[in-house]
Amino acid sequence: MTTNFFLFSLALGVATGALGSYIAEKKGRTHRFGFVIGFLFGLIGVLGLLLMVKKPQKEDSTDVSK
Repeated sequence: MTTNFFLFSLALGVATGALGSYIAEKKGRTHRFGFVIGFLFGLIGVLGLLLMVKKPQKEDSTDVSK
């Protein structure tokens, strides 16, 4: 394996990880989760993140006016 191929693979993994991080954040997941999925699984992982259902926001249960 040449150095150029290794660096290209690493750059591609970081790029898909960054894209996965962005998509995961828009879907209500953590940045770390999206980066790991994108980095490890590449474009397949990014497609999987795109197909995920948006996570519902938690309601604030500290309302004392009830």
